[in-house]
Amino acid sequence: MASVKVKNVVFDMGGVLLKWEPLLYARRFADNDEDAALLARVVFGSQEWAWADAGAVSCETVAWTAKKRLPERFHATVDDLVFRWFEKRELIEGMDELIHDLKHAGYGIYVLSNAADSFELYKHTLPGYECFDGIVVSWAEHVVKPDAAIYQRLVDRYGLEPSSCLFVDDVPMNVEGARRVGMQGWHFDGDVSALREALL
Repeated sequence: MASVKVKNVVFDMGGVLLKWEPLLYARRFADNDEDAALLARVVFGSQEWAWADAGAVSCETVAWTAKKRLPERFHATVDDLVFRWFEKRELIEGMDELIHDLKHAGYGIYVLSNAADSFELYKHTLPGYECFDGIVVSWAEHVVKPDAAIYQRLVDRYGLEPSSCLFVDDVPMNVEGARRVGMQGWHFDGDVSALREALL
């Protein structure tokens, strides 16, 4: 950890607050593994999915284009995947408790994540949601990590000193993006106890 005291912890979502497992989600909606692999590739692996994260298209467009690429028998499952995938996700064990403990200890708690407009459907189910002091999500900002602009938007919007913020992400280049605007960074590898020990 850097010498500047951390006052705010900024969490990524997928891979930090909840597990991001597209093939697993597809398997839970599909009839067999072959169909699941196809659905995961056409839905989650599509350019439209990435564009939705950037706010360039809606999730409705993601579903519409996926259906154009798949036989009709998949169409209902496409809607399930695009609009209900989060019902099948698993949370990172111990993260809810950690966020509550950090909040109790006086830390500011923020979320900064790449996500599409469907985020509005499930944000209230995130671990520690009631503790969040602010949320910045890529679809609403029309910019995605690791672009420096999205980190800067967070600190500007909530009046934060970048050096007092610890950004926690499972993707190294996203952590480096935060460091480029003066934030401290933590590459999260799934070890909640290590993060707890560093902060509490």
